[in-house]
Amino acid sequence: MRRLLLMLFIICLVGVDHVGWWVKLAYSYPTQQQTRSAPPTRPGPTIETFVRPEFAARMHRLRATILKAAAQHNHPQLSGMSDYEFAVVMATILYNENFGWAEELVPPLRMVTPVYQSAQQQVNLHGLGTNFSVWPANLRPSVAAEILAGKVPLADGRVLHVPLRVSGSQIDLTAFNDQRALFAALTAEISNDELAINYLAANLERGIWRAVVEGQPISWRTLAAWHNQGIVDPVAIRNNPTARDYVRRAAAYLPLARALFAPADNAVMMRAL
Repeated sequence: MRRLLLMLFIICLVGVDHVGWWVKLAYSYPTQQQTRSAPPTRPGPTIETFVRPEFAARMHRLRATILKAAAQHNHPQLSGMSDYEFAVVMATILYNENFGWAEELVPPLRMVTPVYQSAQQQVNLHGLGTNFSVWPANLRPSVAAEILAGKVPLADGRVLHVPLRVSGSQIDLTAFNDQRALFAALTAEISNDELAINYLAANLERGIWRAVVEGQPISWRTLAAWHNQGIVDPVAIRNNPTARDYVRRAAAYLPLARALFAPADNAVMMRAL
């Protein structure tokens, strides 16, 4: 209990994320993609990238996993993207999610980021029903549940149902009568690097379907804004300060994401698929 209280204190002290307390009955999932508080307005077209050495090593280890997930969840005929381009979007999002605006604004926070990331994970795992975002993909358990259920919330309030399968997931939503236990189980999966990659790819697939149904153009910006704010309309993205800043920040990581899948390494990675 003392350890749990310490984790809660750290999260409150950092104040980067917000807990979602769910009091609805089991299987009563929200129909909105995760949203986040708007960062302070920052001037300039982009940011200076920052990647922790240990996360850079994880990303290199996950290259083949990202490419495989991209091939499974991209629909080139719908997205207009090759599987490689889809993988680049995934990598861009992963880099961006692991260096938030608060860390840019207050550099000393970079030292405690791994601590509060771990704390949010551990609090969720304690079965309290908390809905903290979990890294490496910065997904909430509630969103992971939507992904497994194949639900795609639309702008008009309707919910589209699409066939989705998250490779490697062992969770059967119908087997849970307790939402707290479900969120703890989902947290365990989205905390696992390989599974988190598959959940991220499936989430971006939902973004493709949302854009197609609503007749919106699809680009890396579309999918980044979908992952961040659950919107795909270019006008809505421009008018949403959080999504607009997220896309601006993500642009800085595109070169790094492309370099991750450099042609010299592709032959080795493709043999691993």
